Amino acid sequence: MSTVPSYLLLSRHSVYYFRIVVPDVLRPLFPRREIRRSLQTRCRREALIRGRELLLQVQRLFTEAFQGIKPSVERLRGAWESGGKRVASWALWLRQQQLESLSSHALPVLPERPAVAPIAHVPVKAKASPQEAPSVAPTLLQVADEHLRNQAREGLPIKTSDDKRSVAALFTRIIGDMPVDQITRKHAHEFKETALKLPPRMYQLPPQPLEKIIAEAKTTISLTTFNNYIKNLTSFFNYAVREGYCPRNPFLGLRVRQRRKASEERSAFSTEDLQKLFSKATYAPAQSSQPHKYWLPLLGLYTGARLNELCQLYLDDVVTVNGIQCIHFRETRPDQKLKTVGSERLLPIHSKLRELGFPEFIKAQQELGHQRVFPELTCHKKHGYSAAPSKWFTRVRELHGFRDDGAKKDFHSFRHTLADHLKQKGVTEALVGGVLGHLTGGITFGRYGKDFRPEVLVDVIEQVSLESL
Repeated sequence: MSTVPSYLLLSRHSVYYFRIVVPDVLRPLFPRREIRRSLQTRCRREALIRGRELLLQVQRLFTEAFQGIKPSVERLRGAWESGGKRVASWALWLRQQQLESLSSHALPVLPERPAVAPIAHVPVKAKASPQEAPSVAPTLLQVADEHLRNQAREGLPIKTSDDKRSVAALFTRIIGDMPVDQITRKHAHEFKETALKLPPRMYQLPPQPLEKIIAEAKTTISLTTFNNYIKNLTSFFNYAVREGYCPRNPFLGLRVRQRRKASEERSAFSTEDLQKLFSKATYAPAQSSQPHKYWLPLLGLYTGARLNELCQLYLDDVVTVNGIQCIHFRETRPDQKLKTVGSERLLPIHSKLRELGFPEFIKAQQELGHQRVFPELTCHKKHGYSAAPSKWFTRVRELHGFRDDGAKKDFHSFRHTLADHLKQKGVTEALVGGVLGHLTGGITFGRYGKDFRPEVLVDVIEQVSLESL
Protein backbone atom coordinates (compact mmCIF):
# COMPACT_ATOMS: atom_id res chain seq x y z
CA MET A 1 0.00 0.00 0.00
CA SER A 2 1.45 3.35 -1.07
CA THR A 3 2.03 6.01 1.52
CA VAL A 4 0.63 9.54 1.48
CA PRO A 5 3.20 12.14 0.28
CA SER A 6 4.58 14.46 2.94
CA TYR A 7 2.90 17.46 1.32
CA LEU A 8 -0.61 16.05 2.02
CA LEU A 9 -2.25 16.52 5.42
CA LEU A 10 -5.54 15.17 6.75
CA SER A 11 -7.41 17.58 9.01
CA ARG A 12 -9.45 16.56 12.06
CA HIS A 13 -12.52 16.95 9.84
CA SER A 14 -11.06 14.35 7.43
CA VAL A 15 -10.45 16.96 4.71
CA TYR A 16 -7.14 16.78 2.83
CA TYR A 17 -4.85 19.81 2.72
CA PHE A 18 -1.81 20.61 0.60
CA ARG A 19 1.13 21.91 2.67
CA ILE A 20 4.73 22.59 1.68
CA VAL A 21 7.43 24.50 3.56
CA VAL A 22 9.15 27.37 1.73
CA PRO A 23 12.93 26.72 1.52
CA ASP A 24 15.03 28.92 3.80
CA VAL A 25 16.89 30.44 0.87
CA LEU A 26 13.59 31.65 -0.68
CA ARG A 27 11.79 32.63 2.52
CA PRO A 28 12.55 36.38 2.21
CA LEU A 29 10.59 36.41 -1.07
CA PHE A 30 7.44 34.76 0.31
CA PRO A 31 4.89 36.31 2.69
CA ARG A 32 4.72 33.15 4.84
CA ARG A 33 6.88 30.21 5.92
CA GLU A 34 4.68 27.60 4.26
CA ILE A 35 2.12 27.27 1.48
CA ARG A 36 -1.13 25.66 2.64
CA ARG A 37 -4.30 25.08 0.62
CA SER A 38 -7.43 23.04 1.19
CA LEU A 39 -7.91 20.36 -1.48
CA GLN A 40 -11.67 20.35 -0.75
CA THR A 41 -11.97 16.58 -0.68
CA ARG A 42 -12.10 13.66 1.74
CA CYS A 43 -11.13 11.16 -0.96
CA ARG A 44 -7.49 10.03 -0.74
CA ARG A 45 -7.16 9.28 -4.45
CA GLU A 46 -8.66 12.62 -5.39
CA ALA A 47 -6.34 14.39 -2.92
CA LEU A 48 -3.29 12.69 -4.46
CA ILE A 49 -4.18 13.96 -7.93
CA ARG A 50 -5.02 17.48 -6.78
CA GLY A 51 -1.93 17.63 -4.59
CA ARG A 52 0.33 16.70 -7.52
CA GLU A 53 -1.12 19.51 -9.59
CA LEU A 54 -0.47 22.08 -6.84
CA LEU A 55 3.01 20.62 -6.29
CA LEU A 56 3.89 21.32 -9.94
CA GLN A 57 2.67 24.88 -9.64
CA VAL A 58 4.62 25.42 -6.40
CA GLN A 59 7.77 24.01 -8.00
CA ARG A 60 7.31 26.49 -10.83
CA LEU A 61 6.92 29.31 -8.29
CA PHE A 62 10.17 28.26 -6.61
CA THR A 63 11.94 28.15 -9.97
CA GLU A 64 10.66 31.63 -10.85
CA ALA A 65 11.90 32.91 -7.49
CA PHE A 66 15.38 31.49 -8.17
CA GLN A 67 15.27 33.31 -11.54
CA GLY A 68 14.54 36.62 -9.82
CA ILE A 69 10.78 36.73 -10.54
CA LYS A 70 8.73 37.77 -7.52
CA PRO A 71 6.41 34.86 -6.67
CA SER A 72 2.69 35.28 -6.22
CA VAL A 73 1.08 32.60 -4.08
CA GLU A 74 -2.38 33.95 -4.94
CA ARG A 75 -1.95 32.56 -8.47
CA LEU A 76 -2.09 28.99 -7.22
CA ARG A 77 -5.36 27.45 -8.35
CA GLY A 78 -6.38 23.88 -8.98
CA ALA A 79 -8.02 22.85 -12.23
CA TRP A 80 -10.86 21.35 -10.20
CA GLU A 81 -11.87 24.87 -9.16
CA SER A 82 -14.09 26.86 -11.47
CA GLY A 83 -14.77 30.48 -10.53
CA GLY A 84 -14.05 29.59 -6.92
CA LYS A 85 -16.58 26.70 -6.92
CA ARG A 86 -15.73 23.04 -6.70
CA VAL A 87 -16.21 20.89 -9.81
CA ALA A 88 -19.11 18.61 -9.15
CA SER A 89 -17.44 15.45 -10.38
CA TRP A 90 -13.70 14.98 -9.91
CA ALA A 91 -13.82 11.91 -12.14
CA LEU A 92 -15.13 14.10 -14.97
CA TRP A 93 -12.32 16.58 -14.27
CA LEU A 94 -9.73 13.76 -14.32
CA ARG A 95 -11.05 12.48 -17.67
CA GLN A 96 -10.79 16.02 -19.06
CA GLN A 97 -7.19 16.30 -17.83
CA GLN A 98 -6.27 13.01 -19.49
CA LEU A 99 -7.78 14.14 -22.78
CA GLU A 100 -5.92 17.43 -22.59
CA SER A 101 -2.63 15.66 -21.90
CA LEU A 102 -2.96 13.75 -25.21
CA SER A 103 -2.99 16.98 -27.18
CA SER A 104 -0.61 19.07 -25.11
CA HIS A 105 3.14 18.87 -24.57
CA ALA A 106 3.49 21.65 -21.99
CA LEU A 107 3.39 21.69 -18.24
CA PRO A 108 0.41 23.44 -16.63
CA VAL A 109 0.80 27.22 -16.95
CA LEU A 110 0.04 29.42 -14.00
CA PRO A 111 -2.62 32.02 -14.76
CA GLU A 112 -1.89 35.69 -15.50
CA ARG A 113 1.84 35.35 -16.07
CA PRO A 114 3.96 34.40 -19.10
CA ALA A 115 5.29 30.88 -18.89
CA VAL A 116 8.90 30.45 -17.83
CA ALA A 117 11.34 27.70 -18.67
CA PRO A 118 10.14 24.33 -17.32
CA ILE A 119 11.93 22.82 -14.36
CA ALA A 120 13.33 20.03 -16.49
CA HIS A 121 13.03 18.96 -20.11
CA VAL A 122 11.67 15.48 -20.70
CA PRO A 123 12.98 14.18 -24.06
CA VAL A 124 10.26 13.29 -26.55
CA LYS A 125 10.64 9.96 -28.31
CA ALA A 126 10.66 9.82 -32.07
CA LYS A 127 7.42 7.87 -32.18
CA ALA A 128 4.27 9.86 -31.64
CA SER A 129 3.07 9.03 -28.16
CA PRO A 130 1.26 10.78 -25.34
CA GLN A 131 3.39 13.06 -23.12
CA GLU A 132 4.82 11.34 -20.05
CA ALA A 133 3.11 12.25 -16.82
CA PRO A 134 4.80 15.11 -14.96
CA SER A 135 7.06 14.11 -12.09
CA VAL A 136 5.45 13.72 -8.69
CA ALA A 137 8.76 13.11 -6.92
CA PRO A 138 9.73 15.53 -4.15
CA THR A 139 12.30 18.22 -4.82
CA LEU A 140 15.84 18.05 -3.49
CA LEU A 141 15.06 20.48 -0.66
CA GLN A 142 12.10 18.35 0.37
CA VAL A 143 14.23 15.20 0.30
CA ALA A 144 16.93 16.94 2.33
CA ASP A 145 14.43 18.10 4.96
CA GLU A 146 12.89 14.63 5.20
CA HIS A 147 16.29 12.92 5.47
CA LEU A 148 17.58 15.39 8.06
CA ARG A 149 14.43 15.02 10.17
CA ASN A 150 15.13 11.29 10.33
CA GLN A 151 18.76 11.91 11.23
CA ALA A 152 17.72 14.40 13.93
CA ARG A 153 15.81 11.59 15.64
CA GLU A 154 19.08 9.66 15.67
CA GLY A 155 20.88 12.52 17.41
CA LEU A 156 22.34 14.52 14.52
CA PRO A 157 23.57 17.87 15.93
CA ILE A 158 21.74 21.01 14.79
CA LYS A 159 24.92 22.56 13.39
CA THR A 160 25.66 19.49 11.26
CA SER A 161 22.06 19.41 10.06
CA ASP A 162 22.17 23.09 9.08
CA ASP A 163 25.49 22.60 7.27
CA LYS A 164 24.03 19.73 5.25
CA ARG A 165 20.85 21.65 4.46
CA SER A 166 22.92 24.61 3.23
CA VAL A 167 24.52 22.33 0.61
CA ALA A 168 21.07 21.39 -0.73
CA ALA A 169 20.18 25.11 -0.78
CA LEU A 170 23.39 25.86 -2.70
CA PHE A 171 22.52 23.23 -5.29
CA THR A 172 19.04 24.71 -5.80
CA ARG A 173 20.58 28.16 -6.10
CA ILE A 174 22.83 26.94 -8.90
CA ILE A 175 20.54 24.46 -10.68
CA GLY A 176 17.02 25.11 -9.35
CA ASP A 177 14.73 23.20 -6.99
CA MET A 178 13.50 20.46 -9.29
CA PRO A 179 12.13 16.97 -8.58
CA VAL A 180 14.93 14.58 -7.70
CA ASP A 181 14.04 12.12 -10.44
CA GLN A 182 14.70 14.85 -13.02
CA ILE A 183 18.18 15.75 -11.73
CA THR A 184 20.68 14.18 -14.11
CA ARG A 185 24.41 13.61 -14.28
CA LYS A 186 24.59 16.71 -16.46
CA HIS A 187 23.10 18.79 -13.65
CA ALA A 188 25.61 17.27 -11.22
CA HIS A 189 28.52 18.28 -13.48
CA GLU A 190 27.04 21.77 -13.87
CA PHE A 191 26.94 22.09 -10.09
CA LYS A 192 30.54 20.90 -9.88
CA GLU A 193 31.83 23.42 -12.41
CA THR A 194 30.07 26.30 -10.64
CA ALA A 195 30.77 25.29 -7.04
CA LEU A 196 34.52 24.98 -7.65
CA LYS A 197 34.57 28.66 -8.66
CA LEU A 198 32.86 29.93 -5.49
CA PRO A 199 34.76 31.71 -2.70
CA PRO A 200 35.02 30.26 0.82
CA ARG A 201 32.52 31.41 3.47
CA MET A 202 30.11 32.62 0.82
CA TYR A 203 27.32 32.76 3.42
CA GLN A 204 29.02 35.82 4.91
CA LEU A 205 28.55 37.81 1.69
CA PRO A 206 25.50 40.03 1.09
CA PRO A 207 22.80 38.64 -1.28
CA GLN A 208 23.96 39.01 -4.89
CA PRO A 209 23.97 36.99 -8.13
CA LEU A 210 26.32 34.02 -8.29
CA GLU A 211 27.92 35.42 -11.44
CA LYS A 212 29.00 38.53 -9.54
CA ILE A 213 30.25 36.48 -6.57
CA ILE A 214 32.36 34.29 -8.87
CA ALA A 215 33.71 37.27 -10.81
CA GLU A 216 34.82 39.06 -7.62
CA ALA A 217 36.19 35.97 -5.86
CA LYS A 218 39.86 36.33 -4.89
CA THR A 219 40.13 32.68 -3.88
CA THR A 220 37.97 29.58 -4.22
CA ILE A 221 36.79 26.83 -1.91
CA SER A 222 39.20 24.01 -1.18
CA LEU A 223 38.83 20.58 -2.73
CA THR A 224 38.09 19.26 0.74
CA THR A 225 35.12 21.62 1.04
CA PHE A 226 33.86 20.68 -2.41
CA ASN A 227 34.17 16.97 -1.65
CA ASN A 228 32.13 17.56 1.50
CA TYR A 229 29.43 19.12 -0.71
CA ILE A 230 29.43 16.01 -2.88
CA LYS A 231 29.38 13.74 0.16
CA ASN A 232 26.24 15.47 1.48
CA LEU A 233 24.49 15.49 -1.90
CA THR A 234 25.38 11.82 -2.37
CA SER A 235 23.83 11.10 1.02
CA PHE A 236 20.60 12.91 0.05
CA PHE A 237 20.30 11.00 -3.21
CA ASN A 238 21.13 7.66 -1.58
CA TYR A 239 18.17 8.33 0.67
CA ALA A 240 16.00 9.32 -2.32
CA VAL A 241 16.92 6.07 -4.13
CA ARG A 242 16.12 3.98 -1.05
CA GLU A 243 12.73 5.69 -0.70
CA GLY A 244 11.95 5.16 -4.38
CA TYR A 245 11.93 8.86 -5.28
CA CYS A 246 14.49 8.45 -8.07
CA PRO A 247 16.16 5.49 -9.86
CA ARG A 248 19.83 6.45 -9.49
CA ASN A 249 22.30 8.75 -7.75
CA PRO A 250 23.80 11.32 -10.18
CA PHE A 251 26.55 12.33 -7.72
CA LEU A 252 28.27 8.97 -7.33
CA GLY A 253 31.98 9.19 -8.10
CA LEU A 254 31.94 12.98 -8.53
CA ARG A 255 34.48 13.77 -5.82
CA VAL A 256 37.76 15.34 -6.88
CA ARG A 257 40.77 13.21 -6.05
CA GLN A 258 43.46 14.85 -3.97
CA ARG A 259 47.02 13.67 -4.31
CA ARG A 260 48.16 14.91 -0.93
CA LYS A 261 47.75 12.73 2.14
CA ALA A 262 44.89 13.30 4.56
CA SER A 263 47.42 14.02 7.31
CA GLU A 264 48.56 17.10 5.39
CA GLU A 265 45.12 18.75 5.12
CA ARG A 266 45.44 20.47 8.51
CA SER A 267 48.91 21.17 9.81
CA ALA A 268 50.28 20.24 13.21
CA PHE A 269 52.01 22.84 15.34
CA SER A 270 55.79 22.92 15.09
CA THR A 271 58.09 23.43 18.08
CA GLU A 272 58.44 27.09 17.08
CA ASP A 273 54.66 27.44 16.89
CA LEU A 274 54.23 26.05 20.41
CA GLN A 275 56.89 28.38 21.73
CA LYS A 276 54.93 31.33 20.31
CA LEU A 277 51.58 30.09 21.63
CA PHE A 278 52.85 29.38 25.14
CA SER A 279 55.17 32.37 25.48
CA LYS A 280 54.78 33.71 29.02
CA ALA A 281 54.93 37.24 27.64
CA THR A 282 51.65 36.87 25.74
CA TYR A 283 49.92 33.83 27.26
CA ALA A 284 46.73 34.35 29.26
CA PRO A 285 47.10 34.41 33.09
CA ALA A 286 45.89 31.48 35.18
CA GLN A 287 44.02 33.71 37.64
CA SER A 288 41.34 35.61 35.74
CA SER A 289 37.60 35.75 35.19
CA GLN A 290 38.09 33.67 32.03
CA PRO A 291 40.20 30.67 33.07
CA HIS A 292 39.35 28.83 29.82
CA LYS A 293 41.88 31.04 28.01
CA TYR A 294 44.61 29.62 30.22
CA TRP A 295 43.53 25.97 30.39
CA LEU A 296 42.01 25.17 26.96
CA PRO A 297 45.25 25.31 24.90
CA LEU A 298 47.07 23.29 27.57
CA LEU A 299 44.30 20.70 27.71
CA GLY A 300 44.19 20.57 23.91
CA LEU A 301 47.94 19.93 23.77
CA TYR A 302 48.07 17.19 26.43
CA THR A 303 44.76 15.42 25.70
CA GLY A 304 44.22 15.94 21.96
CA ALA A 305 40.54 16.49 22.73
CA ARG A 306 38.25 18.46 20.45
CA LEU A 307 37.51 22.02 21.50
CA ASN A 308 33.86 21.44 22.37
CA GLU A 309 34.70 18.25 24.27
CA LEU A 310 36.81 20.39 26.60
CA CYS A 311 34.44 23.37 26.79
CA GLN A 312 31.45 21.23 27.83
CA LEU A 313 33.20 19.43 30.71
CA TYR A 314 31.48 19.26 34.10
CA LEU A 315 33.42 19.08 37.35
CA ASP A 316 32.25 15.50 37.94
CA ASP A 317 33.83 14.56 34.59
CA VAL A 318 37.21 14.92 36.34
CA VAL A 319 37.47 11.64 38.24
CA THR A 320 39.97 9.32 39.92
CA VAL A 321 39.93 5.71 38.68
CA ASN A 322 42.21 3.06 40.17
CA GLY A 323 44.24 5.82 41.78
CA ILE A 324 44.74 7.67 38.46
CA GLN A 325 43.34 11.18 37.94
CA CYS A 326 41.39 11.21 34.67
CA ILE A 327 39.07 13.25 32.48
CA HIS A 328 35.95 11.37 31.38
CA PHE A 329 34.82 12.60 27.95
CA ARG A 330 31.17 11.62 27.74
CA GLU A 331 27.68 12.93 27.03
CA THR A 332 25.57 12.33 30.11
CA ARG A 333 23.74 15.66 29.97
CA PRO A 334 21.58 17.33 27.30
CA ASP A 335 24.21 20.01 26.69
CA GLN A 336 27.03 17.50 26.13
CA LYS A 337 27.61 16.15 22.63
CA LEU A 338 30.28 13.81 21.29
CA LYS A 339 31.10 13.39 17.62
CA THR A 340 30.72 9.61 17.59
CA VAL A 341 29.93 6.77 19.98
CA GLY A 342 33.64 5.90 20.05
CA SER A 343 34.51 9.41 21.25
CA GLU A 344 33.67 8.52 24.85
CA ARG A 345 36.87 7.76 26.69
CA LEU A 346 38.57 7.90 30.09
CA LEU A 347 41.85 9.76 29.68
CA PRO A 348 44.60 10.09 32.34
CA ILE A 349 45.64 13.65 33.19
CA HIS A 350 49.20 14.39 32.03
CA SER A 351 51.74 15.13 34.78
CA LYS A 352 52.41 18.57 33.24
CA LEU A 353 48.75 19.53 33.77
CA ARG A 354 48.96 18.33 37.37
CA GLU A 355 52.18 20.31 37.82
CA LEU A 356 50.47 23.45 36.53
CA GLY A 357 47.67 23.00 39.09
CA PHE A 358 44.73 21.61 37.10
CA PRO A 359 43.48 19.39 39.99
CA GLU A 360 43.67 22.38 42.35
CA PHE A 361 41.76 24.48 39.82
CA ILE A 362 38.99 21.83 39.71
CA LYS A 363 38.81 21.79 43.53
CA ALA A 364 38.59 25.60 43.64
CA GLN A 365 35.70 25.56 41.13
CA GLN A 366 33.87 23.03 43.31
CA GLU A 367 34.35 25.17 46.40
CA LEU A 368 32.88 28.15 44.53
CA GLY A 369 29.73 26.09 43.93
CA HIS A 370 30.15 25.72 40.18
CA GLN A 371 28.97 22.65 38.29
CA ARG A 372 30.96 23.08 35.11
CA VAL A 373 34.73 23.35 34.64
CA PHE A 374 34.34 26.60 32.67
CA PRO A 375 31.08 28.18 33.90
CA GLU A 376 31.89 31.46 32.13
CA LEU A 377 31.08 29.81 28.79
CA THR A 378 27.50 29.76 27.50
CA CYS A 379 25.95 27.08 25.33
CA HIS A 380 25.23 28.12 21.74
CA LYS A 381 22.31 26.37 20.06
CA LYS A 382 24.40 25.14 17.13
CA HIS A 383 28.03 25.34 18.27
CA GLY A 384 27.71 24.23 21.88
CA TYR A 385 30.04 25.77 24.45
CA SER A 386 32.88 26.22 21.95
CA ALA A 387 31.34 29.13 20.00
CA ALA A 388 33.08 31.97 21.88
CA PRO A 389 36.37 30.09 22.54
CA SER A 390 36.62 29.24 18.85
CA LYS A 391 36.44 32.92 17.90
CA TRP A 392 38.91 33.80 20.65
CA PHE A 393 41.46 31.24 19.45
CA THR A 394 41.04 32.51 15.90
CA ARG A 395 42.28 35.89 17.12
CA VAL A 396 45.16 34.21 18.95
CA ARG A 397 46.03 32.26 15.83
CA GLU A 398 46.08 35.37 13.66
CA LEU A 399 48.15 37.21 16.26
CA HIS A 400 50.87 34.58 15.82
CA GLY A 401 50.50 34.35 12.03
CA PHE A 402 48.57 31.06 11.80
CA ARG A 403 46.01 31.81 9.07
CA ASP A 404 43.52 29.74 7.07
CA ASP A 405 45.09 30.48 3.71
CA GLY A 406 48.54 29.45 4.93
CA ALA A 407 49.28 26.42 7.05
CA LYS A 408 45.65 25.86 8.17
CA LYS A 409 46.50 25.82 11.85
CA ASP A 410 43.67 26.16 14.35
CA PHE A 411 42.65 24.64 17.70
CA HIS A 412 42.13 21.27 16.02
CA SER A 413 45.85 21.35 15.19
CA PHE A 414 46.55 20.42 18.83
CA ARG A 415 44.84 17.11 18.07
CA HIS A 416 47.01 16.58 14.97
CA THR A 417 50.10 17.62 16.91
CA LEU A 418 49.50 15.02 19.62
CA ALA A 419 48.66 12.28 17.11
CA ASP A 420 51.80 12.93 15.05
CA HIS A 421 53.96 13.22 18.19
CA LEU A 422 52.83 9.80 19.44
CA LYS A 423 53.13 8.28 15.98
CA GLN A 424 56.76 9.39 15.70
CA LYS A 425 57.42 7.76 19.10
CA GLY A 426 56.20 4.43 17.76
CA VAL A 427 52.92 4.27 19.69
CA THR A 428 50.48 1.88 18.01
CA GLU A 429 47.49 3.20 16.13
CA ALA A 430 45.09 1.44 18.50
CA LEU A 431 46.55 3.22 21.54
CA VAL A 432 46.58 6.59 19.79
CA GLY A 433 42.96 5.92 18.83
CA GLY A 434 42.21 5.20 22.48
CA VAL A 435 43.63 8.60 23.44
CA LEU A 436 41.80 10.52 20.68
CA GLY A 437 38.53 8.59 20.81
CA HIS A 438 38.88 6.92 17.42
CA LEU A 439 37.54 3.44 16.72
CA THR A 440 40.32 1.36 15.18
CA GLY A 441 40.93 -2.29 14.40
CA GLY A 442 38.61 -5.05 13.23
CA ILE A 443 35.44 -6.65 14.46
CA THR A 444 37.13 -8.59 17.29
CA PHE A 445 38.28 -5.54 19.24
CA GLY A 446 35.46 -3.31 17.96
CA ARG A 447 32.62 -5.58 19.06
CA TYR A 448 34.03 -7.62 21.93
CA GLY A 449 36.90 -5.49 23.26
CA LYS A 450 36.42 -2.90 25.99
CA ASP A 451 37.83 0.64 26.12
CA PHE A 452 41.42 1.01 27.25
CA ARG A 453 41.79 1.20 31.01
CA PRO A 454 43.48 4.31 32.47
CA GLU A 455 46.47 2.27 33.64
CA VAL A 456 47.08 1.27 30.00
CA LEU A 457 46.82 4.83 28.64
CA VAL A 458 48.76 6.56 31.40
CA ASP A 459 52.10 5.40 29.94
CA VAL A 460 51.00 6.62 26.50
CA ILE A 461 50.02 10.05 27.82
CA GLU A 462 53.27 10.43 29.72
CA GLN A 463 55.21 9.93 26.48
CA VAL A 464 53.93 13.34 25.37
CA SER A 465 56.86 15.72 25.79
CA LEU A 466 55.65 18.69 23.78
CA GLU A 467 56.71 22.29 24.47
CA SER A 468 54.37 24.36 26.66
CA LEU A 469 54.58 26.68 29.66
